[in-house]
Amino acid sequence: MGKIPGVSVKESGETMWKPPDFNCLKLNVDASFNTNLNMFSVGGVVRDNQGRLLLAFGKQINQPLSVVHGELLAIREGVKLIYEKSFIDIHVVTDSLLAVQAVMAEQKNLGYEGLCAKDIKRKLKKPVVSDFFHVSRSANRVAHNIACFASSSPSPFIWMNGDFSSWLIHLIIDDYHQ
Repeated sequence: MGKIPGVSVKESGETMWKPPDFNCLKLNVDASFNTNLNMFSVGGVVRDNQGRLLLAFGKQINQPLSVVHGELLAIREGVKLIYEKSFIDIHVVTDSLLAVQAVMAEQKNLGYEGLCAKDIKRKLKKPVVSDFFHVSRSANRVAHNIACFASSSPSPFIWMNGDFSSWLIHLIIDDYHQ
């Protein structure tokens, strides 16, 4: 599959969260592994160019076979949600360079990671995602905290329309003002 028309991949070098370009949204995603429960969870957050929180999601995932697979599942879950919610001009951001490389790889990997990457590529071909960024973990802190929170949440969650937990709002404010 290789290069995805209209989607660029960038190494941003960001060490803290920065707003996306004007008229764009930013989807930060991450996966977390809870060693006590021996399970992965994924989480993500969509914000606009003013840092306003539009959507947050998280859920437990029991099937990942590796950290990269967990990160790919976080990306896939986030991309699925932005299509369902009809968001446009999205910058997808992850702190996993290996996940970005898996999505953009030319080779055909038929394992779980390859199949997940292929599914993401298929969704990215629609003209909604404009950029795919790799950032440092410190620039992806809110998504990581949501993924960690999801490990203790018995049900998947999607928060939007101002229905956000106070701890998340405080994280967003701290993240924006760093």
